[in-house]
Amino acid sequence: MPAIRIARWKNDARAAVSLYYDDGTDSAFEMVVPSLLRRRIPGTFFLCCGWFEGDKAPKLARWSLCREHPEIVLGNHTWSHCGVQGPEDLADQLARNAEGLRAVTGLPPRALVAFGIPGGVPWKVTPVEQDACFAAAGVVLRHVFPPENAGGPPGLHKDVRMHTAADAVAALDRAEASGDREALLFHGVGGDWIAFPAAEHERLLAEIDRRRAEGRLWPDAEIALHKYETERDAARLSPRPAPEGALAAAELSFGTDPAVYDEPLTLVAAVPDGRDSVVLEVAGAAPRRVPAVDGRAVFDLAPAASLSFLLR
Repeated sequence: MPAIRIARWKNDARAAVSLYYDDGTDSAFEMVVPSLLRRRIPGTFFLCCGWFEGDKAPKLARWSLCREHPEIVLGNHTWSHCGVQGPEDLADQLARNAEGLRAVTGLPPRALVAFGIPGGVPWKVTPVEQDACFAAAGVVLRHVFPPENAGGPPGLHKDVRMHTAADAVAALDRAEASGDREALLFHGVGGDWIAFPAAEHERLLAEIDRRRAEGRLWPDAEIALHKYETERDAARLSPRPAPEGALAAAELSFGTDPAVYDEPLTLVAAVPDGRDSVVLEVAGAAPRRVPAVDGRAVFDLAPAASLSFLLR
């Protein structure tokens, strides 16, 4: 039977990257958003909804474009960016901001949202208290790097040390070399605070786009990468007896709640020499033809409790 495996990253890419934009700066909306949409590269924008009250409300409402453009994903960054004095304060900051974000995004209450700890402010909760508050609020701590190491304390932002596209591309190289993932954090781009040069940001996006086209890199929103990793690590792939004429048969058990963890998983099957495609048959769905390139067929399966499938 041909070998079948769960890909480490979507589309069997070597590595993954997520782009973070903190604080909902004007330059992020005016300069970054059009660039991401033009290249169809997702980014996560971590907003503090409390910053947009009163006459600033229209600047929050404009982020509702995320409803029509899946490349623009919003994350929770606390209500006020003033830090927290304890678990009750954290719970309140998360809940108030989640309500504001839901009004903009239209996401249901059970939808998971990525969370970024605000930097440079007090963070007076223990890791255990923090985890409990995150679980209750349905937020997921974004990929950890300083200052977000197990709850803090928040300190110098990583983006302070990025000045050029080459600085950021070095992180992509590290991810590919290790087969892991990276996160790149920005605030202002071409303006506002902790500004990263707009031209260098464009060069970075061009490089990400090139590596994605070559199948080397999976760029996506932080919450998509979190879901994929969680599903991948919980999933189990079990071979089954293949009927006559089939190449292989298997059952995929996800181990996660498909109502919450809904990111499709990528599977990779070895294909015998001379085959340029296979037919994928999934129980309860219409058969579909999957191209075979370089001796492998790559296909996605949407989460369910379990799925039986075969390849012909």
